[in-house]
Amino acid sequence: MLKIFWIYLFFLSFIFALETNFSAEARLRIENFHDDESSTSATASYFRSRLSADLKKSIYNLHFQLQDSRLLGHQSSSLNSNQNILDLHQVYANINGPFNGRNKIRIGRFEMPLGKQRLFGRSNWSNFGKSFEGIILRRNTKKGNIKFFHLINGDLYPLDDQFDYKINGVYGATKFSLNKSKLKQKIDSNKLLNDNPLQLDYYFFSENIVLTPKENIQQRQTLGFRLEKGFSTFVIESELATQYGVYYSDKIDAHLASINLRIPINKGPIRFVAFSKEYISGDEYHLGGSDGVLSGFAKPFGSSHLYHGYYDNPLHTKFSDNTHQGLNEWYIKADLLLPFKIDFIIKYHDFKDAVDINRYGSELDFVFSKKLLLGGEIIQGVSIYFPDQGERFEAAYLMILVNI
Repeated sequence: MLKIFWIYLFFLSFIFALETNFSAEARLRIENFHDDESSTSATASYFRSRLSADLKKSIYNLHFQLQDSRLLGHQSSSLNSNQNILDLHQVYANINGPFNGRNKIRIGRFEMPLGKQRLFGRSNWSNFGKSFEGIILRRNTKKGNIKFFHLINGDLYPLDDQFDYKINGVYGATKFSLNKSKLKQKIDSNKLLNDNPLQLDYYFFSENIVLTPKENIQQRQTLGFRLEKGFSTFVIESELATQYGVYYSDKIDAHLASINLRIPINKGPIRFVAFSKEYISGDEYHLGGSDGVLSGFAKPFGSSHLYHGYYDNPLHTKFSDNTHQGLNEWYIKADLLLPFKIDFIIKYHDFKDAVDINRYGSELDFVFSKKLLLGGEIIQGVSIYFPDQGERFEAAYLMILVNI
């Protein structure tokens, strides 16, 4: 497959005289973790490599990203295995500048991180990552951009569209200043006064989900916005979203809320500290019974490790549908710069459910990272999980990334 892939790229470059750029990355992650079900510890080594190519001509651009993801030592890694672990993680075409030059159209399979990736993310911690298939129309505006997207997440019957899992939506981003007069004033050093613009993101998307042909029809809509503003002494970011729709005879009524405060320090080794509150509504009857309303907020495509810790407790990392207990979480974070330009991050999480406010536990994370001279990074992380009941669990990982 790899040989065919390269032949295809060179054929296109030669025939159409395209400008071709190549890049590659490799990532090894070695994890030691505790298995809650078997009460044992285990070590696993995950390896992911990606080879990317961009072919450009005029307003057209083709992007290919070949990915190999494997668990080292697993049967699929052996020479005797027939399992295909190569995948085109991304393959899409861009048309830049149609319709008066302010638009960009993307068609194919692509990553689609939106905003802070709470609802649509790359899921880069995963050994596979997350990509979507469909079409995006991006239109640049005077103060930002707006994206219209149509995604096909599942096609049960290619000849009958009523059974497709489709996502249609819009995501806009814009910036504007709250005090434009300050931008025109100057101080003695001839530098403009600091007035960071307000970032406003807004979105709406609808999911038409069919889990089984002719039944299990679920229609879910999500409406929300995100604000971010930097001041002279702190940066504040907040996101609010509501979810509604139907699932069988039940109604969906769920909510998400987040607020994050980041305070730059830049004294000694401390670069900044941050405080965050994350709330994901839960459903009271997730274990049986019903009041006719599903109130768990679903975010099946969002990033989890980015906000909910590195220890994979499924109680507060999996929100794929509307029938979970939700999450009431806060965490604090400190970022330090150590000698030899080593970045050191400390995070402390406190987890509760969003229905009865029962405590799941807490987590303490230590992450060291160092940039490599020729491109890449080495990261060492340690997580200590303190459940509300029982003994603590520990997990650690070593990650090496190389980029060319």
